[in-house]
Amino acid sequence: MEKAMNRRTFIHSAGAASAGLPEVAAAAAKASVKPRNRTSTVIAAYYLNAHMYTCVPRHIRYDMEWMADIGTAYVCVGVLEQDLFAAYENHALLAAEAARVGMKILAVPSRWGGLTAGAPKVPSLFSILNPQTWMVNRKGSTAVNPRVSGAISSVHHPDTLRFFCDTLAELYKQHPALAGFIIDEPKGFQVDQSKMALLALGENAPLRAHLAATRDFFGKVCAFAKERWPDKLTILFQQAHTGAEEIAAGAGVPHLDYYGCDGRPWTREEDDRMAGGGEGQESGKGKILLSGKGEAFIRAARAVPGRKSFFLLENHNLPASMIGAMDRRYSEVLALRPDMAAYYYYPRNVQEPDRAMAVIGRHIREFTRG
Repeated sequence: MEKAMNRRTFIHSAGAASAGLPEVAAAAAKASVKPRNRTSTVIAAYYLNAHMYTCVPRHIRYDMEWMADIGTAYVCVGVLEQDLFAAYENHALLAAEAARVGMKILAVPSRWGGLTAGAPKVPSLFSILNPQTWMVNRKGSTAVNPRVSGAISSVHHPDTLRFFCDTLAELYKQHPALAGFIIDEPKGFQVDQSKMALLALGENAPLRAHLAATRDFFGKVCAFAKERWPDKLTILFQQAHTGAEEIAAGAGVPHLDYYGCDGRPWTREEDDRMAGGGEGQESGKGKILLSGKGEAFIRAARAVPGRKSFFLLENHNLPASMIGAMDRRYSEVLALRPDMAAYYYYPRNVQEPDRAMAVIGRHIREFTRG
């Protein structure tokens, strides 16, 4: 069995190996690319599972410099459970290249226990190996969300909370320079009929009791994080078209530094014209950041003393026909001044990715440079 490589050894070796390439050596010496932002809105880039198995240092350098050049402060990297034993060196390289141009890394725990989103869409390794934790729906099925995550582990099972805390501790042990973590579109805000849920809530508990239990679960995760690493950020966001009761539960999660939503950067009227895109298409379903939706999440975040607001301006699953609407409205979303605004960097399923990223880059650069 191969011996695991020490992080410092890996970064040193990677740098030495790439020094022979003139373009990489020139990029490494380039110190002028640093994030510049004259606004109060912090900019973040969603960089989910980039370079996890094909890891080209010069490509990563280019990506990081592009992000920094438009004023990005945080790079948000998806972390599967198995990445902690299968992609350590890759994550370390991403962090090192981000730091070189003045940015920090935020972890996006992806599919942990089936209770978080992120990328890719795979079942949770923990959940697969621990069927005793599975959530059960009203029909008695453990396949609560089979098209996305398969089984979801119940927030009522003590093994689920233990897994989240232990995995978070391992994440920070391996990557102590991480700036924090993001709970992306938390799952579990639904009726759970598992044995542990019935013991906790009873057989006929109303929906609000199940929502409160999920709120409390993520509150315990964030409380654990804040007790152990008080300076690291805790961020949670929900989908912009989430129902009012679920939003109230999400906004009520304690120990959060940021709370907010993700959605399309255009209006309800424009979104209505995009209906009919199918189950996997976010557009056309009211998941938007304008027409009052984004403002409501900003108010919900700032209603808690000391808490800040968060937007993820979604630009994945983007046919070319939607880029025009994004271009027309992007500056309006930024003008709402969320405390942190994130964009996807070259995400999946974009018909004209270079054109889409050029639009995003132009708007953010104009915004951050005043």
